Amino acid sequence: MREEKKTEVVDALGLFPDVFLGDVLVSVIGRRVVRVENYRSLILYTDTLVKIQAKTTKLLIRGRGLLVERYCEDEMTVCGAIQSLEFED
Repeated sequence: MREEKKTEVVDALGLFPDVFLGDVLVSVIGRRVVRVENYRSLILYTDTLVKIQAKTTKLLIRGRGLLVERYCEDEMTVCGAIQSLEFED
């Protein structure tokens, strides 16, 4: 099924896109904490950049003093002075 059609079906049925489409969930708490769910892997980790692979995109977290405080199968927490979040195809 095409991605556009899947999105239409999920929207029409009122389903959660993260579960059915594999979307990454990103929660930002102030400028100090980013929580990421529904990701595939950690690609790059430095104190200024954390790059995460999700199903259909990559998430880049830029900042200073970045620390992956929690890393498990279903959730990751990145702490530090968060400067930006970017999505990369």
